[in-house]
This record gives sequence, structure tokens and C-alpha cells, in this order.
Amino acid sequence: MSTANTVYDEHEGRVATITTIAIEAKAVIRSESEAEIIPTNDQDAEKVVYARAFQAWAEGKIGGNAEDIFETVQEVLEI
Repeated sequence: MSTANTVYDEHEGRVATITTIAIEAKAVIRSESEAEIIPTNDQDAEKVVYARAFQAWAEGKIGGNAEDIFETVQEVLEI
């Protein structure tokens, strides 16, 4: 596997995990067709996503560095 594929796969894993966290926190919802993720713009829920994502990272459940986590949370919340 090439380095590019590994980096891409690692990023996609972060996006999937953080999207799950965001759905559980009700910071985003899935459209009825489940083809789209829609932000709820709930600032309290967004804070929960950041906290849970960094907690999961600290526990080794999400790979990457702190900047990767921060940028991925932003990406998920801005979809």
C-alpha cells in the first residue's frame, strides 16, 4: 500500500469516527436519504464533539495529531 493510500485511509477513518461522534452529540444529522450530513449549528453540541473527539484521540481510538483532530472536527461540522 502506498503512503498516499495510508494517509487517505487514516483520514477517512478519522472522518467516519468523528462523524459518528457528531451524530451522537446531535451536532449533525443525516438527511432522510442518508446521503447527506447536515449541521444543526448547535454550539453546545459542537463543543461536545470537540471534547469527545479529543478524548477518543487521547485514548488512542483516533489516529493522527491534535491538528488532524481539530481540522477533521471542523470538516465534519462544516459539511
